[in-house]
Amino acid sequence: MSIGKPASLDRAREIVRSAHTLDPSSSLVRIEEQLRRGDANARQLARLIEGSPALAARVLRMANSAFYAPMEPVVSLNRAVAMLGEIVLRQLVLTSLVMARGAGRRSPRQALAAARLTADAVRSAVVARSLAKVTKVVAFDEAFAAGLLHDLGHVYLLDATGDAYAEYLLTVGTTSSDLEREIELAATTHQEVGAVFAYEWNLPTSVANVLFEHHGVPGQSLVGLVATSDTLIADFASHQADAQTEGRVAADAGLAAVGITREQWDAMLADVRRDISELMSVFELAEV
Repeated sequence: MSIGKPASLDRAREIVRSAHTLDPSSSLVRIEEQLRRGDANARQLARLIEGSPALAARVLRMANSAFYAPMEPVVSLNRAVAMLGEIVLRQLVLTSLVMARGAGRRSPRQALAAARLTADAVRSAVVARSLAKVTKVVAFDEAFAAGLLHDLGHVYLLDATGDAYAEYLLTVGTTSSDLEREIELAATTHQEVGAVFAYEWNLPTSVANVLFEHHGVPGQSLVGLVATSDTLIADFASHQADAQTEGRVAADAGLAAVGITREQWDAMLADVRRDISELMSVFELAEV
């Protein structure tokens, strides 16, 4: 993974490290420390998550959702953690930490932009998981985790830049790749911030590559699946069935690049929409 110009990368480091000086809620501090060391196993995380009722409730809701389809209700946090698996659990906790860190300081427009970022992250995670299950390119849990994390750089830029960046996100959409505009607003890009975030949090190289390269060319790789996921959620969120629209053309190209036909995708779409709706409720999100 190569990274961009030194000035913008320095700015990305500054933004990430400044954000880390702002404490999340006290119940999340120990979880954050354990995650940053990169040596927490699922059982240790379960014990730490017990200290954050909101996060524990989210983990239990996710384990009980149709997304995991348990044979009987999951009432034990340990069992919920085992069902989700360490890969998904770590990224769920990371996403919650990053989103919560600046929540109390966001204006209404910033809060709306943050909600849209989270909603699109959920959509991308579900789509990436579905594509991975069909293509077998990567493990589907890894695809879900990468989709959930890939745009967290936007959150850091939102909290560092404020309403100007919120308006940018609300105007162009969270799947846009207008990196020149991001440089104008924040002197760096969400991809460079994502690369710094991945380094600071000891994320696997495969996931770090997704955070830095997900606006690249779709293809049969983890990066390619997430890139395709972004084109697909932009396409089905547009409510336009015209096969000649720019979004539809990009989505079809992405599907072809990962080896899936439009007919296969259309057959998957009802289940994808159901899973997205289910996880929106887990994250307590409306369709924003």
